[in-house]
Amino acid sequence: MGSVITLTTDFGHADGYQGVLEGVIAGINPAARVVPISHEVPPGDIAGAWYLLKTHHHYFPPGTAHLAVVDPGVGSKRKIIAVQTARYTFIAPDNGLLSFIQKKDIISIYSITNRKYALANISPVFHGRDIMAPAATYLSLGIDPSCLGRKCREIKKLSQTDPARKKGKIIGQVLWIDRFGNLISNIENDKLSLGAKVSVNGEDLGPLRRTFSDVRPKQPLAYIGSGGHLEIAVRDGSARDYFFPAEGAEIKIEVASE
Repeated sequence: MGSVITLTTDFGHADGYQGVLEGVIAGINPAARVVPISHEVPPGDIAGAWYLLKTHHHYFPPGTAHLAVVDPGVGSKRKIIAVQTARYTFIAPDNGLLSFIQKKDIISIYSITNRKYALANISPVFHGRDIMAPAATYLSLGIDPSCLGRKCREIKKLSQTDPARKKGKIIGQVLWIDRFGNLISNIENDKLSLGAKVSVNGEDLGPLRRTFSDVRPKQPLAYIGSGGHLEIAVRDGSARDYFFPAEGAEIKIEVASE
């Protein structure tokens, strides 16, 4: 039985961790098609994985199992969950990574505890290989999510995905920086009003732009990205290099109505 299984991890490509996930999947369901969304999530960056899976998951066909392994709490008492919606099933640690799924869309949530659908030997530091990948693959073979364990009532919330509001302004932060140096914020399109003006670390970027060519080369701009979030870019340059004065520095994105 063929099916699609996506992978979103912070494993990178140097150590073989992403490859062994595919090996486990192939050993259980050789007909499954494995599609990486990304293996380049920064280590432990739950918010970054949240953004990637939120914005990309719905481009896959119904029945896809979305497996996400960004798990800094591996081996602790945190749960591993399977969340079923009308179109997809999501498998991930319950650390906020799946909190983009709206409550109205959830059919069921199960804590994955049934070792019948895991590898025989479980490492306390690699649940992605030993528990999550097998669970996702058995789902691709058609088992019901209820076979995986106990029913749960809710998903853990990830607080940094919500922008703050202060004195009529929306205060956002960066969730993801893409390979072009564009800064992708936690401010979604539906939170922005017509005529909104954007500033970054106090620098006024003016109104929202439609695309990069609306400004001069090397000029910063704010626009709505393809994932529906407010983004900051520099035309023919890198907003990461432009706005980050030092490694690990934070930036503040403010949005005010005109």
